[in-house]
Amino acid sequence: MIQLGETWISLERREAFRQGVPLRLGCRAFDLLEMFIAAPHRLLTKDELISATWPRTVVEENNLQVQISTLRKHLNLDRNQLETIPRRGYRLNLAPRVIDPVQPILHDEPARAAPDGGTWQAQANVYVVDDEPAVRAALVRQLRSAGITATGYESAEAFLASCTLDTPGCLLLDMQLRNGSGFDLQDELTRRQAPMPIVFMSGFGTIDISVRAMKAGAEGFLTKPLDEPQLFSAVRQAMNLARTRHAEFSLRTRAQVRYTGLTPREQQIFKLLLRGRPSKAIAAELVLREVTIKVHKKHIMAKLDCRTLVDLLLIGRTLDMLPNVHQHAQPA
Repeated sequence: MIQLGETWISLERREAFRQGVPLRLGCRAFDLLEMFIAAPHRLLTKDELISATWPRTVVEENNLQVQISTLRKHLNLDRNQLETIPRRGYRLNLAPRVIDPVQPILHDEPARAAPDGGTWQAQANVYVVDDEPAVRAALVRQLRSAGITATGYESAEAFLASCTLDTPGCLLLDMQLRNGSGFDLQDELTRRQAPMPIVFMSGFGTIDISVRAMKAGAEGFLTKPLDEPQLFSAVRQAMNLARTRHAEFSLRTRAQVRYTGLTPREQQIFKLLLRGRPSKAIAAELVLREVTIKVHKKHIMAKLDCRTLVDLLLIGRTLDMLPNVHQHAQPA
């Protein structure tokens, strides 16, 4: 699943939703949308768009303009987000976000946004790390009474010993622990690339400490004794963010596993494909036959579970392997 502004898009099912409502995009408009998603921030010329959307067909430029207008209207994109480059083409100035398609996020967005919807409590687990038994027990009891899955840990070591990345999770983390500080645990989670948002807690809520926590990547900072509305507001935001981060983490992990399954030659060709190189050019560069490149390409698509070139580009983006394709339009 892909998020583009307010719109959720499934390329495999060729469906788009905004606020849970399906959008009626025609096949031509969806073809154009796929191209823009595959090349954000890059100028796509009129010839490129027309030849890819209307192959082996002669069409007038007005047809392209109609489809661009359809995308702007249905996806709620303004002319800065889907920009017209006069006499040259168009450019999408938004960065699509790849979300794990296993997680059906888009259909419960309205429910999560509603203050009394009740569904946000199931978004993620909350881990309370505090070395004061009474405080830890009270927080866990308070969260569980609201329907939130919460678990308490007396130390960073105890949490790390049972820490799992299998499900979305976030931390309520005491700044001062008997063995080290909350920053030490945050650094360890960063080293492990754990997709867990952290809300720090402290009985000494100075401006310097809160600024340091936020600069270090914390999602929130609460001063003890905790105000209940502020607590649940911070926890709710962290839980929602935890689900998104976990979906991206899972997608990236699976993509990395598939990529490591490629042979060195396939990895080399994969990188050239991400640069937009056609099979003939790749064959010339690697001094191979074009038919050999096509066979490798077929194997690459199968191993990465890709059906189209757009799927291949999305895998490249997930792995942060896309080349820098941002271009500034030059006056015609």
